Amino acid sequence: MTTKTPAAVRLARKYGQSAVLYAALALSAPGEYKLALMAGWDPSVAWLMPAVMSLYAAISASVAKAQTERAHRLKGTPKEAEARARSRRASAGALLALLMATAAQVVEHVLQSDATGAVLWTIVVVSAVPPLVAAHVLHVDPPEDDEDEEEPVDEPEKEPEPVDEEKPILVTYREAADAIGVAPETVRGAANDGRLKKYDGPTPSSRLVDLRVARTVIRPRRTVGV
Repeated sequence: MTTKTPAAVRLARKYGQSAVLYAALALSAPGEYKLALMAGWDPSVAWLMPAVMSLYAAISASVAKAQTERAHRLKGTPKEAEARARSRRASAGALLALLMATAAQVVEHVLQSDATGAVLWTIVVVSAVPPLVAAHVLHVDPPEDDEDEEEPVDEPEKEPEPVDEEKPILVTYREAADAIGVAPETVRGAANDGRLKKYDGPTPSSRLVDLRVARTVIRPRRTVGV
């Protein structure tokens, strides 16, 4: 017996994160725009304020996520620490942009209002909601689309098949070469002559190899002392 995830749920998982993010950034934009006008900016360029802050936050978050995935893929190699450092720097940039968006939103609403006490705090809290929602959404990994979920059923026991418990560590030719201590051409040659299996890379023309296998197939050059 199988249970199929409703179409509405699958669509929400696939597009909901982007929809919420754009809506939150759109709600933040008026406050940033008005604050730019109050600072004396010409209306023809004041709209660039929310555009720059939103794009900066989105790009930084995207880079941070990509570098985190790269660090996971390069785990155990010299490139892992570099990827994690880049991810931290990009995350800090995204957080800074969203903090500035929050401040701009709150300041603009407070300056436009003569409220005090509880009403003032209500304005502050509500004004900060859209940027904070955007900050959270940028750092949430949406769940992958579920395939049909099968309920467990009693089946005859089968002889377990041998499986490779270790997943391949897929890296580029250059990354493999740097980790082993050889030239990238050496790794490419091993892949072309069949000693290394080629895997599809992120682009149609790129290829990856398994770093574990590359270490066993390719030996680093030894420098002979004089």
